[in-house]
Amino acid sequence: MKYSLEQAKDIISKSIQVNSLEFIGCGNHSEAFCVNHEIVIKLPKHRKASDCLKVEMQVLRGLNQKTSLDIPNVLFDGIFSANNEKFVYFASKRLNGKNLSKKEFITLDERTLVKNAEIIASFLYHLHNEKQILPIKRKDFVLLHGDFSLNHILFNDENVVCGVLDFGDSRIGKFKSDFIYLLDDEDDEEFGAEFGKLVLKKYESFYSR
Repeated sequence: MKYSLEQAKDIISKSIQVNSLEFIGCGNHSEAFCVNHEIVIKLPKHRKASDCLKVEMQVLRGLNQKTSLDIPNVLFDGIFSANNEKFVYFASKRLNGKNLSKKEFITLDERTLVKNAEIIASFLYHLHNEKQILPIKRKDFVLLHGDFSLNHILFNDENVVCGVLDFGDSRIGKFKSDFIYLLDDEDDEEFGAEFGKLVLKKYESFYSR
C-alpha cells in the first residue's frame, strides 16, 4: 500500500489532532509521516510489514531507557482497516540529529571516527546482550537491530553518533548480521569496511573485559 496525505491523516486523526502532516520517507516495510512537526507515524505497506511493526514496538518498549543512544519511543499505537484487513501503526517522538552521506562520513577526522566506532560498538554490544525482549533459543543467537545501515544513524552537530532509527527488521540471529553494512566496502551509501573493522574490533573487546 501507498498512502496519500489524506489517507494518512484519516488514519492518524483517530488518535491525535493533526495540525500539520508531511511525508518523510519509506522503506521496505513502512511509510513514515511527521505529524505536527514532532511526532513520527509509521504505517505498514503490507501484511508482513504490519507484523514487523508489532515486533518493532515490542523491541522499542523493551529497550526503553536502556540504551546510551536515542532510539524511537512508542508514544501510542493503533489499528486501522484497509482492503478488509486490519493493520497496526505506531507513533514516536521525532529524534534530533542529522544523517550523513558516505562521502561526509569517511571524511570525518580520525578522532571523531574512532569515537563513533566506540559508540556504535558499545550500542551493539549492549543490544546483543538483551536477553529478555524476544525469545532466544540458541546460545549463538542475539537480539539484532536487523538493518544497521548508515542511513539509520543520526549524528549531532559535532558529527558524533547520537541516535539509531528503524528497528523494523529487528529479529533474533547471529551477531554478525548487524555488521553486514558496516563491513560492506562496495556500497557507496554505507560506512566503509575500514570503519566497520574498527567497530568489530572494539565490539569484540567488550567480551574480553
